[in-house]
Amino acid sequence: MALTWANAGMTFGSVTTYENVAYDKIIDGIITILADNLKIPITMDTHRGNHSILIVPESDDINSVLVAGQLRDYTILISYELNIGTMSENSFKQVSNTVEKIKRLFAPDKNATVTDYWFGGRVESVTYERPEDESKILALITFTCTYMEAS
Repeated sequence: MALTWANAGMTFGSVTTYENVAYDKIIDGIITILADNLKIPITMDTHRGNHSILIVPESDDINSVLVAGQLRDYTILISYELNIGTMSENSFKQVSNTVEKIKRLFAPDKNATVTDYWFGGRVESVTYERPEDESKILALITFTCTYMEAS
């Protein structure tokens, strides 16, 4: 006889309530902070216009298992794109200025802890890229934060 939850005397309740933490708590919080502080279009599907920010969820990893829940680390790519025509000192300064402002928005003394959202928010890295289409420059900002999911 195969061992099942039922014949082992255990029950496994159906999951009737849950929360979409990745979007409702993490991504929505990031978008809110960026939209409140920058006048740059923010999307989740593709870059648009002269400049924009693209939000790309990258990972949702378990950090620690607790008695009453778990800590999860969420990593989100914040991609800033500027159409520049040709590369110049001024175009790079514009991109790096926007990156510095985003880094400050998520600095430990600012929004590293967002009530009801996350804690330990931090910009882990910034990578600058020039795609083969040399009319634009990208800043790829890796943001990581931790969220406590209670059982």
